[in-house]
Amino acid sequence: MNEMAKMTKKTRNLLLNLAFVAVLVAVTLVVLFVNHKELNFSEIADYFNNSNPVWIVGAFACMLLFIIFEGISIFLVNRFFGHKTKLISAIAYSSADTFYSAVTPTAAGGQPAAVYYMARDGMSAGKASFGMLFNTICYTGAIFVVGIIALCINPTLFGGIDAVFAQVLVIAGAVIQAGLMGLYIGCMFFGKAILKIGNGLITFLNKIKIIKNTEKWRNRIEEEVTKYSESRHVLKDKPAVYVTTLLFNILQRVSQTLIPCFVCLAIDPNAPFLEIFALQALVLFGYNSIPLPGGVGAYEYLFIHIYGQMYDKAFILLALMISRLFSYYFNMLVSGVVTLVYHMVKVKKVPAAEGNEVVPDGEEEVAPDGEDGEGEQPAEDGAAVEAETCAQASEKDGEAEIPEEDAL
Repeated sequence: MNEMAKMTKKTRNLLLNLAFVAVLVAVTLVVLFVNHKELNFSEIADYFNNSNPVWIVGAFACMLLFIIFEGISIFLVNRFFGHKTKLISAIAYSSADTFYSAVTPTAAGGQPAAVYYMARDGMSAGKASFGMLFNTICYTGAIFVVGIIALCINPTLFGGIDAVFAQVLVIAGAVIQAGLMGLYIGCMFFGKAILKIGNGLITFLNKIKIIKNTEKWRNRIEEEVTKYSESRHVLKDKPAVYVTTLLFNILQRVSQTLIPCFVCLAIDPNAPFLEIFALQALVLFGYNSIPLPGGVGAYEYLFIHIYGQMYDKAFILLALMISRLFSYYFNMLVSGVVTLVYHMVKVKKVPAAEGNEVVPDGEEEVAPDGEDGEGEQPAEDGAAVEAETCAQASEKDGEAEIPEEDAL
């Protein structure tokens, strides 16, 4: 009965999130139609009939690469932690992250969903959570790299944005991402100071009656700071882990940014490719400042006002609808289907004994260096052992955030 209640609750939450996204999409479309008479769905059909199919295929491929690049990153990080993850499984984890990020505010559901599937496949929740930590840090770093590329392409494009509020959103996005990166670095290298600041903030919020259970929040912030602080040792001993994760996060962001470039080239072969890339990077910064699923509403607003300095409104609206179709709706559909199929296929896997990790066929857990007392010990540094130590320290936190089996 309890399991049925959990299933009902999780299913209800997912349906509510999907309904919320549907309402946002509906409101956005209504606003677009009311305020922009140039928008016409028949033009979308004409677009596909008259455009260069090579660029359309390129846009669709970039949508798939967005999922695949994160999957490769997860695959390599998990291997570093000693878990022989299959690439197809890693892509499924990436799909879960992508889908739940697309349907939850601030993308809050993505990483817990990915961690859940990793844990169900035999990886400890602590290691899985710690591995996704690299993606969190490198995701933010990748956005900055794309922004720097855009600035180098044309530093005057920001000044050409025709709405002050759109400029504010871009600046806010840059400030938020910089703040997050600063927080990550602070936790890694100045953990004690961050803890002191965090505990002071908790005390203040308790005094003004915003939070009550101070112990709960103090424990939570200590666990989070510990995870980031201990990751510094991995950075020191195995910098290749960070470099690799950052590289694939950059490729992921670039593939997403290329979608509007290919959409514009499909209908206008003379479209300025690099400038469009730079414009889209500004959109990327801006809509990341709004805590809405997929930035629905904010993305459309920014696209219209940022691209307005280069194209007429009719072309912008057409490019917006097609780009959004690939980068968000198809992306959500594909990742959702992959997650659902993986969930249904793997749901029949049952633990051999209660309390043991579930290890699917062909995905046996490999003990990190120094953990197995038998056989020849390879001459390795202590990075993997260090990583597992901090992963175990965060095991409780990683398990707390994992959704139940009926999450999808």
